[in-house]
Amino acid sequence: MKKTVMMALVFLGLGSTPAVAQPYVSGSAGVGIAGDWVEQGWGIDELEAGLALNGAIGYDSGSTRIEAAVGYQQHDWKYSLDDGSFLTVMANGYYDMETNSEITPYLMAGAGILNADVSWASDTSTSFAWQVGAGLGFKIDNNMTFDVGYRYLRPEGLESPANGNDVEWESHNILAGIRYNF
Repeated sequence: MKKTVMMALVFLGLGSTPAVAQPYVSGSAGVGIAGDWVEQGWGIDELEAGLALNGAIGYDSGSTRIEAAVGYQQHDWKYSLDDGSFLTVMANGYYDMETNSEITPYLMAGAGILNADVSWASDTSTSFAWQVGAGLGFKIDNNMTFDVGYRYLRPEGLESPANGNDVEWESHNILAGIRYNF
């Protein structure tokens, strides 16, 4: 059910892009607060907060935006020298709320893939992933917006790269960045 709702939101955003949409690029950095790595048949491991990066290209049509984004997160395991990196490729849709001011709140949803690479395994694991979020855009000038936002990221069907066990994992990301409209 969650996947269906997420995909519907993304495709609604894709379908509402008019011919007058402005292209943009964005980049952001922040902290990824990782949930526990819960591996079936193995146990629960804690991950520490880590670096989260995101870059995107998209189209802004006023109250809606669509984008293709690449994200990266790096996390250390709390009680070992192991670490993990998570790469995402997502299609995101945004709804910007009109406020008649230089500050614009937004909601976002996205879907795509996540690739998990953990230091103790010689392989990686790829799965479907979805995210939802909210934030604020602060207009700096006609072309540039400073963005602060939160994203909840969750892969579905993730398997351990080491042994194929089912894994539950999530991340709460707080990001700040710049969006430049052309």
